[in-house]
Amino acid sequence: MTVLDRYIVASLAGPFAFFALVFTGILWLLQSLRLVDTVIAGGQSAIVFLEFSVLVLPNVMIFVIPLATFAAALYTVNRLYMESELVVMFMSGQGPWALIRPLMAFSGMTMIAMAGLTFYLYPLSVTILSDRLDEIRTEFANSLIVEGQFRHPSRGVTFYIRDTNTEGEMAGIFLHDARDPDRPVTYSANRAVLVGDAKDAQIVMFDGISQQLNRAEESYSTVKFARFAYDVSPFLSKGGNRIRRPREYFVAEALAPTEAMLAHADRGEFVSEAHEKIQLPLLTLTLPLIALGGVLAGSFRRGGFGLRIAVSVGLVIVAQAIMIVSKSAVRANPDDWPLSYLPILFTIVVGGGMIAYAARTRRRAATP
Repeated sequence: MTVLDRYIVASLAGPFAFFALVFTGILWLLQSLRLVDTVIAGGQSAIVFLEFSVLVLPNVMIFVIPLATFAAALYTVNRLYMESELVVMFMSGQGPWALIRPLMAFSGMTMIAMAGLTFYLYPLSVTILSDRLDEIRTEFANSLIVEGQFRHPSRGVTFYIRDTNTEGEMAGIFLHDARDPDRPVTYSANRAVLVGDAKDAQIVMFDGISQQLNRAEESYSTVKFARFAYDVSPFLSKGGNRIRRPREYFVAEALAPTEAMLAHADRGEFVSEAHEKIQLPLLTLTLPLIALGGVLAGSFRRGGFGLRIAVSVGLVIVAQAIMIVSKSAVRANPDDWPLSYLPILFTIVVGGGMIAYAARTRRRAATP
């Protein structure tokens, strides 16, 4: 690698770190906020939320790394051109093709990081996160018995506990059941205990009162009770037999799904997910070609290259659209898996074509 190559690679590192940090912050925040309701509803601590936020990070990074690599290439090439550094390089006999080597060297490093994510960290983190979320949803005591909060375990049901103790007893119970809007009933009791398990759970209330409204008969009844058992098992997630989704499998597993896997999803879903995990690192490698070609495909302009940058971004959006369409096609027919690599072909052909055009234009301009 020449001194010029090392200089360009070093120039790419700073913008990549900046864009990666910005994109990660935005997407990580959006992904983490989706987990807040689950954590709060399960009565979990901030430590659990932090754990989930870390587990969701690989899911964020598979989007961040390709975008940050492209954005860093676009920013760096544009800056070098605007500051006339590329002009000096071209005047010294170097052409646009000379920029490909340092650009590919840098994007090759990000491609390796991306491959580590998609081949290992991403499916592993998604599986662990899904398992932990399932555990929280099936911990019925934590999901229902939370003091000082109004809980809504089912539509039309409201549950409130004033206080709990270490022995599992509850004090100050309020339970409103309006699943039957014509006969809503409200229970209140001084104390209660939760008995049973997630398959057959009941809240046994002591020293309370039941109030029921019968709208059809326009009557209202009140009953005092010393002990009353209310069945809460219909509101509790049974869990325990979570089915792994296609994206949770490693590439080798998804490429050759077993009969047990195919019992829960079509082969096309597994194959499309597997090839997407292979496709994303390759796309990380080729996207900078569009950034380079987009800026160089035209003469130097002191006013900037705003239009060319916009076109480059638009071409990346087109590549993303092709990726979505090709994945849908492979999901429908797994034998069409080569279509998964159309976005890679698109970026190579379009980016390479623009670079070739830029090189030919400069050769023509240099010819007396």
